[in-house]
Parts: sequence; structure tokens; C-alpha cells
Amino acid sequence: MKSLSLDEIEPLLAGQVDVRRRSGSLQPLRLPVAELGFYDPFNRWVASCAAGCRIRLSTTSRSLRMTGAQRLLAQPAGNERRGAYDLYVDGELFARSYGEGGAKIALETATLDGDEAFAVAFDGLPEGEKLVELWLPQSATVSITGLELDDGASARPAADPRPRILFHGSSITHCMEAEGASSGWPAVAARLAGLDHLNLGWAGSCLLSGQAARIIRDARADAIVLKLGINVHGGGQLRERTFPDSAHAMISIIRERHVTTPLVIASPIYAPGREDEESLGGPSLVRMRELLQEVVAARTAAGDTAIRYLDGLSLFGKADAHLLPDDLHPDTQGYRLMGERFHALMLSGDQALVRA
Repeated sequence: MKSLSLDEIEPLLAGQVDVRRRSGSLQPLRLPVAELGFYDPFNRWVASCAAGCRIRLSTTSRSLRMTGAQRLLAQPAGNERRGAYDLYVDGELFARSYGEGGAKIALETATLDGDEAFAVAFDGLPEGEKLVELWLPQSATVSITGLELDDGASARPAADPRPRILFHGSSITHCMEAEGASSGWPAVAARLAGLDHLNLGWAGSCLLSGQAARIIRDARADAIVLKLGINVHGGGQLRERTFPDSAHAMISIIRERHVTTPLVIASPIYAPGREDEESLGGPSLVRMRELLQEVVAARTAAGDTAIRYLDGLSLFGKADAHLLPDDLHPDTQGYRLMGERFHALMLSGDQALVRA
């Protein structure tokens, strides 16, 4: 097999905000490398996870092997398995693998279990030129050290001409609980619509922050979805006054450059025990939905004709609660359902946000 250099691998990366280059490795990140120190350690870690990041190339190779260093988030007992690498060939899922090696990390104690060195390999790919996309696991940080293809095989970057939809939200947009990154609801919705997508779901870290707004403002996007609320419910991090103010501020920063880009403000999905419950003085989820709808109405009244409100209950409601193993996060089936519903509501028909 032939090994590609890091200089040859870097143009193949897709779905990241930035790439951190170290001696001998490339790490796709979903925040700017130069601003890593601007974020708290937890936010920095989840935004460094590879949700939606992938290696995308056109190649004649019938095999592919990637090596790297992986830190996979340790999962609670009884949950679906995490850490899958999904391989797509010409837009269709070809194989899913968990590879060999890699360490598990417990964020509470910042301890590692196992060796970070990791490898994943796929064989038996179809003959001839084809589009190959290797999705990295959304619940792990991955530093790529090598990519190997068949001797004599061609390999070139495959530019993605599709319109791009950008998603920002909490763990429910990050979708760590899904078996593979391509099973998260943003990926499902984008695939059904024939769109490229950028996943800026930051587990536990969607805080309606100016930092996130700046990244979104500066990113290429043909449509933007902000799924807001659940991360500021716990601990009452934003109150009745500051919650809508923060939402307006975030939207205003994004609108500095995305002046007419279609923008969806989505409220929280159903969450048992949080619907009518305030948290340390912060609004309940029911009230958050009302406040976000009022935010969108105010922007519309001020002349923004490209903003929409989406009730999170239309994506995942009380009748779907059996798909919440921990009463908060959907399982793989629940995320697929959310993706299908988002596609039906926002990416199809005459009112589609953007078209392929």
C-alpha cells in the first residue's frame, strides 16, 4: 500500500472549522485553533470532537487504512456503542467499523484508559473511480497520522459543490449517543436533502455565546439552524431577561455577514422533568419555547424575512419519550426520526430553506 503525506491528507479533510497541525499528525477541530484558549476545558474538548468531520476523496483504491490517535468518550453502562467510523462510497453507506486500539477518556477525572494509537481499515471497495467519505466518530477526538491506499491508486480531493447547511446546538445536535456520526439528525436531514452540512453541536456547551456566534458568522453556510435552550436550563444559567437578550445578540452577530441567509431558531425537544420546571430561577422549557418564538417574531417585525421559528416538539415530542434512554438524549432511532422530521419540515417542499 502507499502512504499519503500529511500535506496530501489535509486537502481531503471536510466538515471541520480548523485543523491543528502537530509534528506527525492532523487534528480536525470544530473551533479555531488560534482561539482554543478562549474556551473552558469542557467546551474545548467537545468542540474538538470530530462530529461531522470526514476524509473525502475521489480514488480508484479498493482499500483504505487510516491511523491516528483517538480519545473516545467513555460511555455509560447500557448505552449504544460509541465510536464508529462510517465509510460511504458514492453517497451510500458501505461499511461501519470500530477499528482497533484507541484510548477511552473519563472527562470527570481527565483520565485515559488504553493506548491512543489507533487504526481502522476497509477492504473490498468497488472497482474504478469513486467518491469515498470516511466519517470520524462524533464522540472522540481524532488526530490523523496516516492514510494508506492501494499501490498505484489515484487519490485527489473531491470538492463538495452542494449547498451547505450549518447546525449549532447542544449534545442533542452533537449526537454523541448515536452509533455513528452519520446517524446524527443533522447528518440524516442533510443527506435526505442532498446537502453538505457542518455540525457545530457542542455537547453541554450551547450557551448562546458570542464565541459560537462569531464562528457561525465567519463560516460558509447557505442555511443556518440554531437549536437553543437546553444547555442553559440546567443551573439556570440564563434568566427570563437574559435568555432572549442572549438569543438576540447571537443572531445579530451572525447577521453581520449572513444578512439574508435562511436562519432557523429551534427550541428544545421534549425532556421529561424539565418541561414545566424552572432551574435556579431560569425559565422552564415551556417558557423557553415561548421566549424563542417571541425573539423570532421581533426579528421578523424588524424586517428579517429570512428567519423562522421551529418548535422543538415538532422534531421530538412527548410521544417519542420512549426513545430517550436517559430522559434527555435520543438514541440512534430517535435521532434518525428527528432528521427525517427536520427534512420534511424545513428542507422539502415549496418552503425549503435551501435546495441541492
